Amino acid sequence: MESNIAKNYKNLKLNIFNICKKINRNPSEINIVAVSKKQNKSKIEELLKYNHNCYGENTLQETQDKWSIIKNDKITLHYIGALQSKKVQDILNSFNVIETLDTESSANKIAKYIVNNPNKKKAKIYMQINIGEEPQKRGVPISDVGYFIKMCKERYNIKIDGAMCLPPISSNAKYFKLMNEICFNNNIHDISMGMSNDYVEAIKYGSTNIRIGTSIFGKRKY
Repeated sequence: MESNIAKNYKNLKLNIFNICKKINRNPSEINIVAVSKKQNKSKIEELLKYNHNCYGENTLQETQDKWSIIKNDKITLHYIGALQSKKVQDILNSFNVIETLDTESSANKIAKYIVNNPNKKKAKIYMQINIGEEPQKRGVPISDVGYFIKMCKERYNIKIDGAMCLPPISSNAKYFKLMNEICFNNNIHDISMGMSNDYVEAIKYGSTNIRIGTSIFGKRKY
């Protein structure tokens, strides 16, 4: 009997295919980051049966505890939590993609890590943009995006590989459109936006990474 996770995953893939067909996008452009935070090992292993290898976590400790016992060399882990400069080194040791760079102090720590670990494969670095300019949320202000990219490149030799945002709950399409314009103007091709409740709109406005948790795994246990 097919599990709920299998059904959810297949439905998600079908929805992405249908959305892309309507807007003339290639479904292979859309990467599903399965948000596995607060999900137990058995649920992740169920999804792994379907060769899905990209997952998102937002705390270092949970990631180390959980993924140290899930043996799979093909896994790509995205860090989607707030990036604290004091934990940058450990996060870079544990993740393949960092989606939430938004301060110079963290950029400085990333640069030092790269210099001190020349033989280690570099993680991809996304900048987090405060797309709704909300004071309670982290992220680079819209007006500083160009400066931040230039600062990372010229001062720290860090290439910004992509951008991520957490838009206000209302009017998501408006902010997804703005995010798309900002990324286009700054030559950023990888865009992480859209979650279980709004990924359809995000795909319409150019998202290449959708962060999907409950629509695959069900409700989290806190």
